[in-house]
Amino acid sequence: MNNINFRVIIMLFLVSILIMGCTATVSPNLETEEIEPPITADVTAEEPQGQPARFTIQADSDLQEALEALYVALYPGETPLFVESGADLIATRSAPAFSGRPSVEAWFLADSVLIPEDDKPDVRDFIDFAISPDGQQVLIDLGELPSAVTLTDQAGNALEIEQPVRRVITAYGPSTAIVYSINAWDRLVAASYLGARDPHGAAAMERIDARFPNLVGDDYFSQSEFNLEHAATLEPDLVIGGARSGWAESVSQLGIQLFLMEAETPDQLKEAMLLIGQLFGPHAYVQAQAWVAYYDWVIETILDDTGHITQEERVRVLFTGTEPLRVASGEMYQTDIIEAAGGISVSGDLSGYWNDVNLEQVAIWDPDVIIVPPYGGASVAAITDSPEWQILSAVQAGKVYRMPKLVVPWDTPAPDSVLGIIWMAGRLNPGLISLDCSEEAVFFYNTFYNYAISGDEIAAICTIE
Repeated sequence: MNNINFRVIIMLFLVSILIMGCTATVSPNLETEEIEPPITADVTAEEPQGQPARFTIQADSDLQEALEALYVALYPGETPLFVESGADLIATRSAPAFSGRPSVEAWFLADSVLIPEDDKPDVRDFIDFAISPDGQQVLIDLGELPSAVTLTDQAGNALEIEQPVRRVITAYGPSTAIVYSINAWDRLVAASYLGARDPHGAAAMERIDARFPNLVGDDYFSQSEFNLEHAATLEPDLVIGGARSGWAESVSQLGIQLFLMEAETPDQLKEAMLLIGQLFGPHAYVQAQAWVAYYDWVIETILDDTGHITQEERVRVLFTGTEPLRVASGEMYQTDIIEAAGGISVSGDLSGYWNDVNLEQVAIWDPDVIIVPPYGGASVAAITDSPEWQILSAVQAGKVYRMPKLVVPWDTPAPDSVLGIIWMAGRLNPGLISLDCSEEAVFFYNTFYNYAISGDEIAAICTIE
């Protein structure tokens, strides 16, 4: 081998060694070393946790689906938390049971009630939603509530009322009072009001419902008038009117659902309460049942207090109208109030509506007590200051009184009349009646109007005028 070939071989050998060394330096040992990943944005961050439950619910197992549907509808994307005990809210199947002064919980189904165990705002909001039209719609969609109710109104009309009822015109004063007392006042878009035309009544009504100035519709809707054009702009689901209204046929022709009521007797008033309660869902219906139970309890209590009084001993009462010589007939609700209060109406043999009589007839009756209404300009002074009326026993004894009212006059066929019975019983039979007007007024307005009546208001309506 010559020197040139030998040097070539040596150079190739050295190059091979160098190449192998370089490869060993840059090639990782896969068994002992880890590959460092490139630095990038963290795309595998922990999934966000769900919204914690706003409150806990203890519920019968067969109610949980309905409650979850309500919860999700109110709080989209959230899930309710059901617990076995110690819950903020209890939901259970039950049947309404009332005695004495009833306590009304929130009935979201006909046989199911929500009972708050905590005063958290979310608990209250959920309850309010569950008994609202929106809550009713959730339960209708779930098949838990009917999509329509079928009943016969007090004019004999068979009706199928679509549910839920959201927009209502009440064109009859007593029906407006009923809608308020069954906790359906938020469905009103216009209303005819009893006793709210005078400044005191209007101010009290606005304290009860701040929307009153925008709702009052007496210029458009009443027993005698119904403005179809204005009604159309309000897009009502339902109109509630009096059975004697002359415009019923015109409203029906517009395709607006119409319910007519008639409440000139206690039984008719109780029936109207229950029927109208059914129009607005389970909670309103239970509220109506509670009022009927309270009304019956008041009547029974006063009967127990006055049952020993003979017919001859009962106080004889004249109920006058907007004029001193206009008097209530025996077919009017005012006569029922007098009898429930333990008295006798001296004009009870008259028929029809208000009757005009002369002073000679009043002198023949010679009532022990005279009651004037709180409307139409009637006043105690119109009688007591008149020389002609001085011959009457009631005037001589200073027993001429004005029937009270906060807004709704207590002598009209409306829910507030239960207080008129209590007040009158105390006037006719002082010392015998176990029910106190002030206490019952606080209970009534809190329970049936959701209104905390003030001490000054109580003093004004429960004292003798």
